[in-house]
Amino acid sequence: MPSERLYYDDAYTTRFTARVAGRGAFGGRPAVELESTFFYPESGGQEADRGTLGGLSVVDVQADPEERVWHVLEGDAPADQQLEAQVDWARRFDHMQQHTGQHILSAAFEREAGAPTLSSRLGTERCTIEVGMAEADWKRVASLEEAANRIVWEDRPVERHWADERSVARFRLRKAPVVTGRIRIVEIPDWDVSACGGTHTRRTGEVGLIKIVRWEKVRGNLRFEFHCGARAHRDYAWRTEELQEAARRRTLGERELIAHLERAAAERDALRRQLDDLGRRVIAAEARERVGRPPRGVADLAEARPREELRRFALQCLEAGAPWVVAAARAPEPALVLGRAREGGADLRALLPELLERARGKGGGSPDLLQVRSADPAGVEAAFTWASDAVPAAVEGAR
Repeated sequence: MPSERLYYDDAYTTRFTARVAGRGAFGGRPAVELESTFFYPESGGQEADRGTLGGLSVVDVQADPEERVWHVLEGDAPADQQLEAQVDWARRFDHMQQHTGQHILSAAFEREAGAPTLSSRLGTERCTIEVGMAEADWKRVASLEEAANRIVWEDRPVERHWADERSVARFRLRKAPVVTGRIRIVEIPDWDVSACGGTHTRRTGEVGLIKIVRWEKVRGNLRFEFHCGARAHRDYAWRTEELQEAARRRTLGERELIAHLERAAAERDALRRQLDDLGRRVIAAEARERVGRPPRGVADLAEARPREELRRFALQCLEAGAPWVVAAARAPEPALVLGRAREGGADLRALLPELLERARGKGGGSPDLLQVRSADPAGVEAAFTWASDAVPAAVEGAR
C-alpha cells in the first residue's frame, strides 16, 4: 500500500510523530516505512530530505515501485511502533526555494524566449535546467532574470490543486504530466502551471532571488546553472569578496580588475611562448652537441627532465643525425624514449617486452620510436642500462 505523503499539502511541518508501517532494507541499508510521512523521497530531479527518525539520522529517502516511502537510517531501525521524526528544515527550505525558483525561471524562458524546459536537476550544490535554445548571451540572460525576479518580488501565491486524468484538461499546463491517476498541480497565477510532486514555498517572495551563473551547450540545447534564495546570496557574497580583495591587492577599482587580468593573462601567454621557444632552442643545441660530428648515437640519463621534453630531446638528436638515441629521466616521471634514424631498418618494437620487464612499466610505439613509463627511478636505470647496449646492437645488426 502506498505511503501517505503529507508534504504534498504541507511542506512546512518538520516535527511529527509517525507510526511504523514496515521495517526492512533499501539499497542494503536499514530502512523504515511510515504510514504517513513529511519526508520527501528523491524524485523528479529533486533530492531527498534528511533529518532524524527515532533518534537516528535519516541518510536517504526513497520510494519503491509500489510507492512505499522508505526512510534509510544510519543504524538499525528502532523496535518502537511510534517514532519521533524531524525533517532537516535548512535543507528542506533550500530545496523549496530552488524548486519554486525553477518553475518561475522555466516559465520565464518559455514566455520571454519561446524556449521550453526539457529537463531539470536540483542538486545540493548545483541546479540546472536544459532548455530548447541554441544561443545565449549575458544581455539575453539579464532580461530573463529580470522577468523571473519580477515574479519573485511581486510575492505571488503558490497554489496547489489536485486533478485526475479528465479534470487536468482544465489547467493550461506548461508541460504534459508524466503521471496518471491523482495529479498534483502547482500554480503561480498568471505565470506558470505545472504538474509537480515536489516541495514548494507558499509565496514566490520566499524564493528571494534567482540568478543564472553559467551555461553550456548540450545536445544542441543550452543547460543553464542557477541559484535561488540563500544559495544566490552566498554565491554573490563570495564573488563580491573575491573581486573586492583581488582589486584591493592590486590597488584597482573593481571595474578595472577584469581588464587588468586580461592583460596579465595575455602577457603570461606571450612569456610562456617565448620560454617554450627558448627551451626548444636549448634542447636542439644540446642535442647537436651530444650527437657531434661525425654523428654518433646518444645515451643520456637525466636526473630530471619532463616527459615531453625528453621526447623532444630524442627527436632533436635523431634530426641532428644520430643513428640511435636512448634518452631517460629519473624525475619528475620516470620515463624512457628510444629511437633510431628512419633509414636504420631495425624494428624497435622487438625490444619492448624486455624493456618493459626491466622498467616495470608500460609503453609502446612505432618501429623507429618507443616511449616507456617506468614504475620508479630504479626501473628507469635498469631499463636505460640494458637499452644503451640493445638499441645500438639492433640498429647495427639491421645494416
